[in-house]
Parts: sequence; C-alpha cells; structure tokens
Amino acid sequence: MNTWKSKRLNRWKKTRRKGRSYYVLKTTLIAAGSVLFGKTVGFILFDKVSTWLEFWFDFGLSTLVLLALGVGLGFVTWSASESWYRREINKQERST
Repeated sequence: MNTWKSKRLNRWKKTRRKGRSYYVLKTTLIAAGSVLFGKTVGFILFDKVSTWLEFWFDFGLSTLVLLALGVGLGFVTWSASESWYRREINKQERST
C-alpha cells in the first residue's frame, strides 16, 4: 500500500476514535466560523451602505443557516469517509 493511503487510513482511524459527534462539531465550527469571519471582515472593510443593526440581524440569520448546513455537511463527509475507510480495510483483509 502506498504511503499516502496508509497515512490517510491512520489519520481516519484516529478521527474515528474521537467519534462522529466530535467530527461533526469540529467541521461545523470550522466551516461556519470561517464564513462568518469572512462575512464580518468583508462588512468592516467594504460595506459602506448597511448599518450595524442590519449586519447583526443578517449575521444571526447566517449563523443559524450555517450551523444547520454544517451539521448536514459533517454527517455527509463522515459517512463518505467511513465508507471509504471500510472499503480500504476490507481490501487489506482480503489481500492478506
């Protein structure tokens, strides 16, 4: 097996030990936090029309939507990574 694949398998093995809930929470916070940070910086630097009241309303709404999407994305990526991991483990077991 090539080293890239074995590194990826080992990394996913460590991620699996931490659990699906941890993974979903982590991916949700990273994705939502990145977008919200970019939205805030963009507002501060470039938006000269909206007020802070409008920004906070939009920020709150965006937070709710991004958290919901992040949880969904986290579960989908967990499932895809888990199915890949199981396929690779099954291949290894058949070849040995």
